[in-house]
Amino acid sequence: MKNKIWKKYFICMAVLLVVVGALINLIGYRHAVRRYTEEHRTRLKDLSRLISVEYVKESRRAGLTSELFALQLQAIENMTDIETWIVSDDGEILLATEKKLVGKKVPMRVLNVNWNEKTEMEDVYSGERALAVDSVMADSTSMWGYVVVSEPWDNVIKDAKHVMFIINLTAVCFLVMGVTIWFLFAQYHTHNLQIIQDAVVHYTNGDFDHEIDVKTNDEYRELANSIHLLADQHANLVEYQKNFIANISHDFRSPLTSIKGYAEAIKDGTIPYEIQGKYLNIILFETDRLANLTNDLLDLSNFENKGVHLSFTKFDITKMLKQSAMTFEGKCSQKNLKIRLSFPENTLIVYADKGKIQQVVHNLIDNAIKFSHPDGIIYVSVMERREKVLVSVRDTGIGIPKESISKVWERFYKTDLSRGKDKRGTGLGLSITKQIIAAHNENIKVSSTEGVGTEFVFSLAKAEA
Repeated sequence: MKNKIWKKYFICMAVLLVVVGALINLIGYRHAVRRYTEEHRTRLKDLSRLISVEYVKESRRAGLTSELFALQLQAIENMTDIETWIVSDDGEILLATEKKLVGKKVPMRVLNVNWNEKTEMEDVYSGERALAVDSVMADSTSMWGYVVVSEPWDNVIKDAKHVMFIINLTAVCFLVMGVTIWFLFAQYHTHNLQIIQDAVVHYTNGDFDHEIDVKTNDEYRELANSIHLLADQHANLVEYQKNFIANISHDFRSPLTSIKGYAEAIKDGTIPYEIQGKYLNIILFETDRLANLTNDLLDLSNFENKGVHLSFTKFDITKMLKQSAMTFEGKCSQKNLKIRLSFPENTLIVYADKGKIQQVVHNLIDNAIKFSHPDGIIYVSVMERREKVLVSVRDTGIGIPKESISKVWERFYKTDLSRGKDKRGTGLGLSITKQIIAAHNENIKVSSTEGVGTEFVFSLAKAEA
């Protein structure tokens, strides 16, 4: 990870720094040269004017000799590296810090009677590049000549380079600090990402108990919590899949074993012809179990993949409940059970998917029959409550243990009592019922007391008749 991400960041940052550094040095150097050129030019201009005034003043007093003024100019050059010429109005050098130049002629193109500055001019005698400025020497009556002062161009370059050195040194210090901070920052990110990556590997290998050891309270902590939550959900899904396969295997294996065993016994004559009808009925019973389980699985699969498709219509819920109760007469007679209906005198019109609600009622009544004692009573009632219609299915059977009530909506869940009590159950009916009612944006609740009975109540939207 470090090689793939942070190396790219480092290369990009290095390229950016090189480009920015080059631009700063290029632009900054030129700016420094211009700045120090103006600074040196101003200094030379002030010096030339000062010398001009002093030369004229001393010459009037007749106390200034060429040798004395030459010594003064030499002292100035020694201290400032500035060369000075005193030039007559016709261009002849009268005095110079270099005596060999005295008597030579300065080209008039070098001199500027309008007091404008000339910069970066070539020294007319040495041929070296120099920064030169001249001032006119004059009084109120006459023009005395010119004072030309110059210094090597290298002085300007040295000052410009010095300031760029300071700038680059400061930049390098900040760069070192920045790289150090960046390195620590990269280490911090890499460390946290590596911890999360290791955790993902553990989760991929099935170690869902692995903890993500991210100690910081930032986005990495939130990411770690999200991944851990995802791992927990995946662990639950894996556990659910194991239970799903175990339940499917159990519920399919039992009837298949019976069917195979009885079919082989009939085929090889172990079961006499006279009693084969009894065992053929058992085979048909187990076949119905497999068909019901298959249909329930298909319903759940469709609900999950496509959602519960509803076709809403208005219908009389009391009429539908009466029809549903009549279909269970055969089952009720086998256990000597009675279904008592309690409806309002007037019809109750609801707005729902009639076929899906019939499936819900069928599942609830069938469930009540399975868990009712012989000679028991199943109560089916309807009541109005504001804009809702409440449907209740209550039995007086074995009830549900308190610790199992919250689990009845889970797929394949069966209490120990129910698994041995009635083998026809698939453990999917209540899960399907819950999804159908939820798709209607309604609620279904269960209340039960072990040994007393169980009641399921669901709501539907009331419609105008």
